[in-house]
Amino acid sequence: MNEQDTKASLPFSIPRFLFLLMVLITLLILITNIHRSECNYYSCSGPASNWKNFSDPKLYPSNNQQMVMNNFPWLVKLINCGYRNESFTAVERTEGMFLLKMIEWPNSPGTRTPVLKSTDPSHSHFLILNSQNTFHVGDQLQVMVHMYDFSGHPKQYGGDYLQARIHTPELKAGSVGTVVDYLNGSYKINFTLFWSGKVKVSVSLVHPSEAIQVLKRIRDERPDKVYFQSKFRSGTTTEKTQCNLCLPDDLPICNFTDLKTGEPWFCYKPKKLPCSARVNHARGGYQNGLLMTEESRFFQSKVNLQKTILPSGPDYVTVEASSRAGASLGQCVRGMSLTSPSGFYYKDQWMLTQCNIRRFNTPTSIIDCLQGKVVHLLGDSTIRQWFEYLDEFLPDLTKFDFGETKKNGPYTAVDIANKIMVKYRCHGPPIEFSDVSSQHLHYIANELDEIRGGKNSVIAITIWAHFSTFPVEVYIRRLQNIRRSIVQLLNRSPDTQIIMKTANVRALKPEHSIFHNDWNCFQLDSVLKKMFKDINVAFVDAWEMTIAHYLPHDIHPKPIIIKNEIDVFLSYLCPFKNA
Repeated sequence: MNEQDTKASLPFSIPRFLFLLMVLITLLILITNIHRSECNYYSCSGPASNWKNFSDPKLYPSNNQQMVMNNFPWLVKLINCGYRNESFTAVERTEGMFLLKMIEWPNSPGTRTPVLKSTDPSHSHFLILNSQNTFHVGDQLQVMVHMYDFSGHPKQYGGDYLQARIHTPELKAGSVGTVVDYLNGSYKINFTLFWSGKVKVSVSLVHPSEAIQVLKRIRDERPDKVYFQSKFRSGTTTEKTQCNLCLPDDLPICNFTDLKTGEPWFCYKPKKLPCSARVNHARGGYQNGLLMTEESRFFQSKVNLQKTILPSGPDYVTVEASSRAGASLGQCVRGMSLTSPSGFYYKDQWMLTQCNIRRFNTPTSIIDCLQGKVVHLLGDSTIRQWFEYLDEFLPDLTKFDFGETKKNGPYTAVDIANKIMVKYRCHGPPIEFSDVSSQHLHYIANELDEIRGGKNSVIAITIWAHFSTFPVEVYIRRLQNIRRSIVQLLNRSPDTQIIMKTANVRALKPEHSIFHNDWNCFQLDSVLKKMFKDINVAFVDAWEMTIAHYLPHDIHPKPIIIKNEIDVFLSYLCPFKNA
């Protein structure tokens, strides 16, 4: 009987056993996948991925997430770098695709172009159309540029990055031109003639098209080319580890992603100390070995890097005063569209094409404008120059020393008698400053959310210089977060004055130009101007102001340029009363 009962129960026990075994295996797989997902979201250690080429997402997306990434491929790089897919609205996803299409640059044919077949500015030339004519102020001037390679053959494709300006040295006058690429080796440059006299044309090849293909590859495939580090300290124990945005997760990681904005930032976890022991942030250095064979020859000073192109004929035209009455310009107000050219120099003073600029030549004029106001300067070192200018120029503005690192801030200066406060704070990472306290790593969007706003609140923002080494997608996302906070601030306090300072050009050296260069910054500048075009903010077009000026390009422009930037800035706050 017992034997029969045992035999009878066997057919039921085996299936039950197999069923339980399958359930356990399924649970084990599920737990493993959940752990992997959590490790990628919250930066536990995990297997290394092919992160440099952004070929495999670090996350394990659901079918819905995968569909989103297929429809909006610009999100792939962001998700690989730790951004959360669900934080993007449908409008933001579409906008990202539009912006990348807007700045899409022509590709050179083939993957490897020999140096002899690349653009040679010495063989190339420009020609002023109808240079024998007499022009008048307000006329358009057109210049054709024809590019040749080092063998003296005409180029058959475009994609070179040019900068051009007209200028009259005796008048300290200058303005920029807009470049049209015909994609066949020829370019047209359009200028507006703003002053009379002998007006010269200057054209420079900043980067040949072949160099730009290298810059695109390095920018998109090697976001680690500039690396950062943080110090961790507890008692007498100190450790340093590498940090970055797109950090390979082949070692245990500290996740310093900002909870409010979702902006990610990671450091490798110290061996002995907890992540909470981080005390600072600093640039670590630059990666080597980024260039392939012969690619360095596309970045040669006095050869094909920021090299002047000579004319085939006269390099100037004669401009006479116009009999037509010039347009009457009104006050500078927020929300004005930014056109190109946005202005010009005349006698070393920047003139806007759309409104009248006041000249704040005395401390009293600036004090009268800023009286009773709090000025927030947010961004990189190029807006820190505004703080330094005001601090030096206004005798009663006293800077408080809270023991901050000299160049990093944050800074506060106060004129008690006139109730003026000026504050500077650098933006959150990535930022290539030497030593920033981790407590001072604030994101601009979060700073804006903490500002009450109102007619006595003034905010000036610039953010670009430290993003040129990262994929443009990262910059777009940062601006989306900042713009959202600006719109919210203006909704609750419409009288708040917000000014965006654009990027500016810089000196280019061969050893640094693959990391920081004008082409990358030009793309970022185009994105910023487009994204804030319909927002009720004002612009200080530092990009054109630094190209148009006669002084050599510098990441930190000289005082005369800063003075003109300040004049534009203050003209939006305190326009001509009789304009």
